[in-house]
Amino acid sequence: MANDVTNDRLWILDTVGVIAAVGVPVIVRKIVYTPAAIDNAVVIKEYLPAGTLATAMKIKANHSDINLVTLDWGQDGRKLNGFELTSISGGSIDVYLASK
Repeated sequence: MANDVTNDRLWILDTVGVIAAVGVPVIVRKIVYTPAAIDNAVVIKEYLPAGTLATAMKIKANHSDINLVTLDWGQDGRKLNGFELTSISGGSIDVYLASK
């Protein structure tokens, strides 16, 4: 499968890459991670003012089961400067976006 970023309210991601470039604000309301196996993990980075990348979110599946993992920032969301899916060891993430 490939990343689907055609919807302006929901991204479905399973492949590493730059999803939004530096200077592009992304407001994440919620992320739902569907791991493929125990201990799978995801790292999402954003751009700092200097243009370098820094870790914005780390998500890890449970060690004993493969239940969904959810991060929820509510209606206002969490604003990121760009969005890079740096690593995903298995599964996919649903990224629910707020209006800019």
